[in-house]
Amino acid sequence: MKFKDILKYFFSCIFIFSLAYISACDSSGGLITSTPPPPPNPNPYGEGNGKITFMRTQQIAGPVTIKISNKSLNDSLVWQAAPPCDTNIATSQILKAGNYSVKIEGSVFMCNYGVTVEERKCKILDYTNCNGGNTGCTDITGIWLRTSDGPCPNCRGLKVEFRNGEGEVIFTPAGCRFPLGDIKWNNFNLDNCTINDLARDSLGGSPEFQPANMVFDNKNSFVINGPSGTIPYSRIAQINDKKTSHNIIRYNNSNRAPESTGLQTAR
Repeated sequence: MKFKDILKYFFSCIFIFSLAYISACDSSGGLITSTPPPPPNPNPYGEGNGKITFMRTQQIAGPVTIKISNKSLNDSLVWQAAPPCDTNIATSQILKAGNYSVKIEGSVFMCNYGVTVEERKCKILDYTNCNGGNTGCTDITGIWLRTSDGPCPNCRGLKVEFRNGEGEVIFTPAGCRFPLGDIKWNNFNLDNCTINDLARDSLGGSPEFQPANMVFDNKNSFVINGPSGTIPYSRIAQINDKKTSHNIIRYNNSNRAPESTGLQTAR
């Protein structure tokens, strides 16, 4: 073998041996070490927390109160488009990851949501027109105007005053079957939004109370949905609106008998 070939063979052996040695050191963690990964960025909302940001693109009458996790927030901003979730201008709340109930109310507007807060995440809740939410139910104390006949002819314009747990007829249009003093509503249940509605219509037959569901458009507008059909009402006075309440003239245009027995509230 020539000397030149011997040198080639010699250096080839050294090269192969070096590769084997380096590989062995790397696999055993001896000589070659890898760089440890950088630590994760800290949660900007705190350990185990996430964030909810509230917004709307439409004006709502009066102040808006947002209640979540025993916290009460006020929101007065109206956005043209959704803001960045982490903006420090929008109304927001940092909470532990989990499921929460949100109640949003204005002087007329109301809406309920179920939201999930996720760790390290910021979510936007757009409550414009109660989108994706549920209007729920609200107290009906006050004076209500029937805005449609429904199944009972000539009863559009009927007025019902709800106080102390019962709704009394305080004005009845000509030809309507409800006389003054009738107890039209009772057993209002705020939790499941139901009520007993007195039936004096052709579909209801005898003048009996019928269980009915109540569907609210907002605090001052609802529909009674019972066996006889759907009947819409609008609130025209609150309990504390004594001027309006006292100025309502209780008279009967239907030439029916005078007030029936029932709850007679102080005037």
